[in-house]
Parts: sequence; structure tokens; C-alpha cells
Amino acid sequence: MNIESICPKCGEINNVELKGEKILLVACKNNHKYDHIVIPYSRTIGIKDDKRAKLEEMIVEKKFHRMSDKSTICLLIFENGYEVEGRSTVRDMADFRLVIGKDKAYEQALRKSMEALGAYLV
Repeated sequence: MNIESICPKCGEINNVELKGEKILLVACKNNHKYDHIVIPYSRTIGIKDDKRAKLEEMIVEKKFHRMSDKSTICLLIFENGYEVEGRSTVRDMADFRLVIGKDKAYEQALRKSMEALGAYLV
């Protein structure tokens, strides 16, 4: 199975073959080497594709805010008025990439939404 790995130094997207490892050593096209921790999709989001689609249909607004040189927040507002926040941060501000931060914060907000709004997805 191939996965996409994004280099934290330059943002290069790398296709990496996954053979069950938990940590991959990746070298991007720009010769940066980094560890990619593999988290199975089912653990990352915990939402099946059909439930994820239903949950995303319930979102009426997504707001993103860069809180600092290292952190991003995503606020999801749902049609029932419920609001859920997700956060992402990096250890070193040199590793910060806004697009990646938004994606991570969004995924975390979706996970929290599933816990709170799971009953809507039956």
C-alpha cells in the first residue's frame, strides 16, 4: 500500500510504500530525511467514509486561525448550532506549514465532532 508523506521541512509530497511499519524513514526529493509516524486511518479519524460524509454535510461553516508561529485552530460550526474546535501545533516554528496545520486541526475537530454528534450519524 502506498501513502502520501509530506516533508515537514519543504512541504514536498512523497509517495511511500507501507508494509506494516509503525515508523518510516523518508527522504524527500530535496534530500531531507525525516521520520513519518504511521497512524492507521481508522485510528486517526475513527469515522467510516459514509459517516464522515454525513458529518461533513452537517457543517455549515469552517473557520481557521493561526494562533502563533507554531499553532493553528479549526472551528467547525454545525447546522444544529454545535461548535467543535480542533488544534494542531509543531514543536519548532521552522517546521510549521499552514496547509498541513489546517488539515491536522480539521481532522482533530472531526474526531471530536464524531464523539459529540455520533447519534446524528445513525
